[in-house]
Order: sequence, then C-alpha cells, then structure tokens
Amino acid sequence: MEKKTFDFCIEVLRRYHKAGLLEHVIIVGSWCIYFYKDYFNKESYMTSIRTSDIDFLVPIPVKLRKPDDMFDLVEDLGYIRIFSGEKGYVKFAHPELTIEFLVPEQGRGSDKPYPIPQLGINAQPLRYLHFLQDNAIRLDFEGMSIRVPHPAAYALHKFIIFMRRTKPDKRDRDIEGALRVFRQLLAEGKSASIKTIFGKMHRKWQTTIVKNLISVGENEVADLL
Repeated sequence: MEKKTFDFCIEVLRRYHKAGLLEHVIIVGSWCIYFYKDYFNKESYMTSIRTSDIDFLVPIPVKLRKPDDMFDLVEDLGYIRIFSGEKGYVKFAHPELTIEFLVPEQGRGSDKPYPIPQLGINAQPLRYLHFLQDNAIRLDFEGMSIRVPHPAAYALHKFIIFMRRTKPDKRDRDIEGALRVFRQLLAEGKSASIKTIFGKMHRKWQTTIVKNLISVGENEVADLL
C-alpha cells in the first residue's frame, strides 16, 4: 500500500469522525485487514494490503440526529461524485482512494440503488452484508472509534463470496486476506470465535464455507468448523 493512499484514507476517516458519521457506518472490504492490527498481536500480524478503494456499509435504517452530506466533507480533497455503471450507485472518485457505499440487501433483493438522502448518497445493496453488520466490533484507531466486522466474520464472509468474483486477481486477494485472518486467529488461540460466529450462520452458508475452504486446501479451518 502506498503511503500516500494510507494518509489519504486517514484524512477521510478523520473528517467523517469529526462529523460523527463513523458512528453510523461499518468499514468493510480489504481495509479491514489493515485495521485488524489493533485487534491482533501487532508484532506477529502482517498488515500489507493492495487496494485503492474503501467500502462503507451503512446499516438500515439510518439513524442520524441531523443530515450530513458525506461528499461535502471530502470534496475539497479533489473528489468527484460519480454514478457507477447502469445502476447509478454513488462513488466518490479520486486517484488515491475511491469511496463506495453498501447496504444489506433487503428481502428478495434488488439491483437498484438504495437512496440514503440523509448522507447524500445512493448505496449498492449486496447479499450477506447483514452478517457483517450483526457481527461488527469497535476498534480504536488513530484516536478514532471505527466499526469493522469481527475478524472471524470477515474471513467467513470472504469464503462465502469469493467464488462470485469475476476477476481472478480480486478472488485471489479475497482468499489471501481471509486466510491471513483465519491463521492469525488460530495462532493467537482465538479459534473459539470462529466456531461461535460460524455456528450462528445459515446452514447453506456453512456448507458453502466448508466446501470453499477445502477447495483451497485449508483443511485446518474446515476441520475446526
């Protein structure tokens, strides 16, 4: 990860923290791997990541004391608000770090953007995000309280979705990151958290995870489950 990208990410988070918005979103995606350094033993956990976007999961319903446009808070950094693809999901684009917004898919699902006028965005609904939302934890990072999925939930989620990836490089990064987190949990004697969170999952999801773990030769975690 380029230092400039890291510094840019921290500046974005500081602005959202100052506005009180980090209370209302959960950071998901590859940046979690970096932030988990404040959950794991810092001396043994490797935190390098390769990503130029950060994903914010917005739990529904949104509960804000007052509306606050998330774009206005970062526009002076050079961001451009764009509507991605045919569906019109909002992204804040910048060469250093793109900001994207997600919501848990509701009911039978929809591929239409989910408008969140309180934040000035349209978010993309995706399956399985309720699982991350329901297993979120707080970490102290650079003087900020951030919300991220529990490491076990993060890794289990990746082993539900990685086969859906159409780009091999992204699929490989998903597997690499999830396995790194799984192995660190095992190394620090936190395997019980994997079993506990796995035990709360839908049976079909459990079957998919075990099958996918075995497909990449990760029998140690599969046997644990």
